[in-house]
Amino acid sequence: MPRPAHSVVVRTAAVGVAVGAAFFGATGPASADVAPGTYTSTTLSSGVVLLQRDAHVEGQDLVLIGRYPIHPTPDGGYVDLFPGHRVVLNSDGHGGYTGPAYFGAVVVGAITLTPHR
Repeated sequence: MPRPAHSVVVRTAAVGVAVGAAFFGATGPASADVAPGTYTSTTLSSGVVLLQRDAHVEGQDLVLIGRYPIHPTPDGGYVDLFPGHRVVLNSDGHGGYTGPAYFGAVVVGAITLTPHR
């Protein structure tokens, strides 16, 4: 496949995965240290907001369209939204979380959780 076509395929796949992640709960991983409550989840790809919606942390689960276990890490945590799609949430130091969204080993976007005040 010629290189220009490859770039288009990769870019299209990345956007598709990010959009899919948004619909299936693309808010990145939070850790067990994430305070229970309501957050605004924002999914981005190439700096463009794909989706903004309410998210909740209940116990050790991130609740969006479904419930996703939060796996703690030293800086926050991660959530596996579906096979091959992981979002990482690192503490932003202000009660929120931000991090990359992966499909396999490829970064396809970003996620933020901003606490409702």
